[in-house]
Amino acid sequence: MTIAVIGTGNIGGRLAAVWASNGHRIILGTRDPASEKVRALIAKHPERISAASVLEAAAASSVVLLAVPASTAHAVARELGDVTGKILIDAMNAVFRRPEPYARTSEAIRAASGSDHIVKCFNSVGAENMDDPRYGGQTADMFLCGDHSEDKKVVRTLAEECGFTVYDVGGLEKEPLLENLAALWGSLAMGAGLGRNIAFKVLRR
Repeated sequence: MTIAVIGTGNIGGRLAAVWASNGHRIILGTRDPASEKVRALIAKHPERISAASVLEAAAASSVVLLAVPASTAHAVARELGDVTGKILIDAMNAVFRRPEPYARTSEAIRAASGSDHIVKCFNSVGAENMDDPRYGGQTADMFLCGDHSEDKKVVRTLAEECGFTVYDVGGLEKEPLLENLAALWGSLAMGAGLGRNIAFKVLRR
């Protein structure tokens, strides 16, 4: 699978490396393909990771991960071009800054791209969990939502390849639940002083 990763920060960079190690072709969509951060990511898997413009990366991919600051969601989504037939993964959080005038990042993506093939995922816990979701004998949980079941199957597989136990919580109307999880994670990690190596786990009896 060819995946465009838009955003080379902690979330995007870590997911790019994990997916490349699982055999996927990764194209980093960036305005500066020669930046030190981009070159460092490519060096991890030079045979599977490359860099291009946002438009070129999206055009060559079947899945597009958006992992940029929420406030830039609409502007970046406009750079994607024609995304017909592509799955857009929204890994952003509008917890502190909204993508004005939209309340949620998925709304901004839809308005900019014209697509509703959006799956919210990889937003509810800190970046440290993306490449190491193991906690002793258990694995961290990841939650997703979206309006198309086939899209969610693909994203579920990508999350499982990272090592997560995955739960589908429903359609995109459930996005606020995932945003609240992200806010809770931040409050526990920083506010309560638990540190960033924490995650959520659903326990069943």
